[in-house]
Amino acid sequence: MGKVKKTIIIKNCNYEAQAYCFKKGFIIYPKLFGNKYKVWYTRGSFGKYYMEGKEFNMQEAYQAIWDLYTKIYNYDKKHTSTL
Repeated sequence: MGKVKKTIIIKNCNYEAQAYCFKKGFIIYPKLFGNKYKVWYTRGSFGKYYMEGKEFNMQEAYQAIWDLYTKIYNYDKKHTSTL
């Protein structure tokens, strides 16, 4: 028998935030730990786990990546608009 593909449904995809993070040099991706995922993000040589290394299932991990794009975008937008 072949493998069954799981459909991943992402809510609130913010492509503007994703493009902003790419331009700023952020790299965000899931890392597999057993059958769970942790979201890792880097900028330059600095890297860190999102939400202090919380483990997600596949659906939650990909949603957390999009949430992190939005979180970074909103943070920078809020703190640079005060200049």
